[in-house]
Formats: sequence, structure tokens, C-alpha cells
Amino acid sequence: MPPAPGIGPTTGGSGGSPYTTLPRGPTSRQELKIAWQFPTYVEKVAVEEGRTAAVKERHALAAADAFGYLAGDDRRPLLVLRECLKCNGTDDALMNRQEDNERTLVMSRWFHCIKLPPDVLAEDHPFHVLFADEKPGHLFLARWDGSRRKDLTGQQSRTELWGLLESYLVSEYEAGMDDSLGFLLDLLDRFDRLDGEIESVKSRMDDQVEGGRADSSKMRKLKDKLAQLEIAKAKARAEAMRVSERKLKSERPVKAAAARPASGTQGG
Repeated sequence: MPPAPGIGPTTGGSGGSPYTTLPRGPTSRQELKIAWQFPTYVEKVAVEEGRTAAVKERHALAAADAFGYLAGDDRRPLLVLRECLKCNGTDDALMNRQEDNERTLVMSRWFHCIKLPPDVLAEDHPFHVLFADEKPGHLFLARWDGSRRKDLTGQQSRTELWGLLESYLVSEYEAGMDDSLGFLLDLLDRFDRLDGEIESVKSRMDDQVEGGRADSSKMRKLKDKLAQLEIAKAKARAEAMRVSERKLKSERPVKAAAARPASGTQGG
């Protein structure tokens, strides 16, 4: 399993993203990012030496091939979001801007998060089979091979989404739902406190320099304090990385991936 990333880019103003209700410091904002991937399909064509490869016409892949290409060597469960012209460039299909989504953002590190463009609805798009229903959902969760798929409309509640995310943690990871999630959520407050103290010390150091006291005893104490805070933050980040690491139960396919889910919520 590839190392769990720290969490990919969301957008937001100073102090947070549009999907969090609390202003957060820079370290917490870094942790509260979803590591989205934006795959494009490139077909490998065998070419004899000295010949030019012909560009193959775009075509839809079979379901097993599509899931295999998207998953690659990553065996984390999939979180696949289909962008539309309305929500393009946002995470609105996954989260509600009017609510706090920190739990969602933290849990996303244990999923292989993929965004596909609006064009995925075109019948010749390589990954069209993943959203081939007459009224396709906006996103789905599944194992890496496409099995145990659950579709969502993009209008799901936080509790519905959290319940599904947690169910995959239980089914796919050996530790299941342990205290890792709560620990990481609590760690955000520690990051904010450390970032605030670091900025305060740096501001006081700037005042010393501007006042011509760069070599004062107070400046030396501030430098020592800054070093201690930076060490504390580095240790906290190391804790976050350690807790984020989870061992998967199994990497073998459960069953052949289906083009459509057997059941699940569908939407427009």
C-alpha cells in the first residue's frame, strides 16, 4: 500500500477552506486537504523498432480494465467523484459548504481519491463505464477492484457519507474504526496552537531586529523558544504520519468488477 498522503488541494480563503467552519492555521490546512488524482488514460501500444506508433481512437474501457487502470498499485478503497459543469473545480458533490467537513477531510487520507471530468459521461470516454447509468450518481465508493461499490447522488448528508466512509475503514483495514480518526481531529487543535505560538515568537523577533536588538539576550531566548516550538511541531507531524498509516486486510479481488452497482443511490 502506498503511504497515506497527508490530505490534496481544496480552495479557500485565509484561515480555512470553504468546507470547514473553523479558521485553521497553516499546518492544519495542509492536513485538511484531499489528495485528489486526475487520471488520464494513455494506452500502451507495442511498436516495432523504427516504426511510428499510430494514435488509437478514444474508446471506453471495460469495467475491470477501468478500475485496474485507476487503482494501479494502490489498494486503498476508491473514492471517485464525477465533476459536472456546475460543480467543476469544487468538492461540492462530496461536501456541504454550510457544514463542518473536517471529519470527511481527515478520513479521505485512507481512500484513493480520484476526480473524473464532466466528459466522463461521453460514451467513448475511457472511464465512461464507471458512470454509464441513465441517471449516474455524482460519486461512488468501492474497493480498489470496483467491488462493494456504493453510489451517492452528491446530495447525501454528512452522516450518510461518514457512515459509508467508516464502513470501508472497517471492511478494508485491519484496525477498523480505532481511535486514529479522533486522535487526528484533536491534533488539528494542537497544530493551530503551535502555529500561533510560532508566529507570535517570530513577530517578537522581528521587533527585536527593528529595534536594533538582534544580539540581545532576549533575542537569544526567543530563538531558543522558536527552536523548541519547531521541534514540537515536527513531532506532532510525525505523530500524524504514524497514525495515518494503516494496514489493509487483503489486496486480492473479491469478485469481478461490475459496470454498474447492484444497488445504491442514483442521482442526476
